[in-house]
Amino acid sequence: MRRGDGGVQAEERNTFCVISGEAAAAPKEEAQHWASDALQKILAMYTPADRYSTDETGLFFQCLPNKTLALKEEKCTRGKKSKSRLTVLVAANVDRSDKQPPLVIGKSKNPRSFKHVKTLPICYKSNKKAWMTSQLFEEWLKNLDKQFSASKREIAMVVDNCPAHPKIDDLKAIELIFLPPNTTSILQPCDQGIIKAFKKIYRKLMVRSYLVHLEEQMKARKRDQVYTVDVLDALYRIKEAWSLVKQQCVANFVSGTQVL
Repeated sequence: MRRGDGGVQAEERNTFCVISGEAAAAPKEEAQHWASDALQKILAMYTPADRYSTDETGLFFQCLPNKTLALKEEKCTRGKKSKSRLTVLVAANVDRSDKQPPLVIGKSKNPRSFKHVKTLPICYKSNKKAWMTSQLFEEWLKNLDKQFSASKREIAMVVDNCPAHPKIDDLKAIELIFLPPNTTSILQPCDQGIIKAFKKIYRKLMVRSYLVHLEEQMKARKRDQVYTVDVLDALYRIKEAWSLVKQQCVANFVSGTQVL
């Protein structure tokens, strides 16, 4: 679009972009001011080892990467992507000394893969939508509070402001610090990249397992066995992926937000 009167040439001065997600609505300057002023006054009472951040994320635990190497003349086709989802909650402190075991939430109370299994690798809860709820969050936090209380520790826990994270008055060892509305994408350390690193490692473990499956198929000269991942497989893989998130990675992301 050019104006014939010598005005601004729109195609040279303007561009189209998509505004989406919480980051688009987040008041960045206000958030940074809160983080450097009000928040720091609270955190000053805690050592780096006692400053924690927690957040949850949705995980499509059966999905493999959607890109691969292929010859130019080769067609890449596959079935629909699995929409089976779990919610994973993670928590870590700022000095890299502690990453709490993940909490996983699924839809089924007793998945088939749990049959005859006496002990699960990590904590698993369920509800109809596999979402974090205020009840599940409160239950998880109170159990954590008991652990810290038994260790005679007092910690600060930064959480995002959402209905699933209610205010809990009877905590003995944990002080909950709620982020201002619409600032999670700016201030939440877990949201800033720790979860991204965790998912990347999980996907690598998926690919590795898939390649082993293909190799076994080739050795047995069978091609009809479908590669599947059940909830129990996912729990073991989530536990391993979280353990492989490097402590330095946690520290880099946390310090990069200038929150903790």
